Amino acid sequence: MAQSLSVGDEAPNFDLTSTEDVLLMLRDECVRTAVVLYFFQATEGEAVRDDLLSLARRWEELTALDARVLGVSRAKLPALKELQKELHLPFPLLSDDRGFAGAYGLAEATDDGSPAGVLAVVDRRQALVLLEAAAGSVESAMTEVLESLAALPSPAASLPRKVVNWWVDRWVN
Repeated sequence: MAQSLSVGDEAPNFDLTSTEDVLLMLRDECVRTAVVLYFFQATEGEAVRDDLLSLARRWEELTALDARVLGVSRAKLPALKELQKELHLPFPLLSDDRGFAGAYGLAEATDDGSPAGVLAVVDRRQALVLLEAAAGSVESAMTEVLESLAALPSPAASLPRKVVNWWVDRWVN
């Protein structure tokens, strides 16, 4: 496993196949929107299912804050597709077949007391805004997630004034 991450560090990039049958790269997603990542081991655990359902219930709130939700698991893609269908998840699940989750603190096995799930929020600059163990506790962390997303600057904040004025002029006229 890589050195441990903390808030403010650059989030390790990944490129993984999703249940939508596309390859998603973190650095491509971050350019458009902040990303809420939920890393989990297997699809059978009750705590993991509770966390995924919690993210699904809060999906509209998260998207209203311009955030994209991604679930990342070491499970195989067919099992993830079945889980997404069974739980009616409105966000994609990604199959971590190369162990990128280890960089975020999710161990290969959870027998040693390590977390069965990790929750991370990544801003548009690909910096970690939130990182914590989360299996079975996503709902309790949701207030902090929503506050951290609300505190992020607008996507237009980094654009030159000339570009913003051009867009405003196009919308108004």
